[in-house]
Amino acid sequence: GDAVGPYRFSHMAWYQAVTAARNATIPFFKTKIDYTAVDWVTFTAPELARMGLTELQAREKYGKITVYRKPYCQLDRAITDRTTTGLAKYIVDAKGQLVGAHIFGARAGELLAELIMARMHGIPFYKISAFIHAYPTYSELNWHAAKKAYIDHLEKNIFIRMLKKV
Repeated sequence: GDAVGPYRFSHMAWYQAVTAARNATIPFFKTKIDYTAVDWVTFTAPELARMGLTELQAREKYGKITVYRKPYCQLDRAITDRTTTGLAKYIVDAKGQLVGAHIFGARAGELLAELIMARMHGIPFYKISAFIHAYPTYSELNWHAAKKAYIDHLEKNIFIRMLKKV
């Protein structure tokens, strides 16, 4: 992290140190560093947070991607807190996997945790819609976007497509 890179963040230094210590003490089950879900936060007002690839990087790597956006002005918690300036953007590959997220707004850095978990454990983005999110919270940004991804996922189903034609 701070010393060896490629990302010079304290949280990456911790992650690398824990992985190195685990690999040194339990050499039979070595763990590789996973940089696909690296997050970073710029602590401005409002915050700017990012995880994974940018939209351009995702298009170059995967070709077909879907981008979901959810503005803070449509979120009840942001309206209540008068923090409606902001936007969350989620980048999903053709298989439904989250490959990047960018959030500009209140508590943006805190919203990345469940997205990182989904990315690192191969949970399709649309499945976040099945997680319970307390109301009203900022985490509903992720939930609302995942609901849209779930609808898109359903519409790809052959039976749903046939029902829509009937």
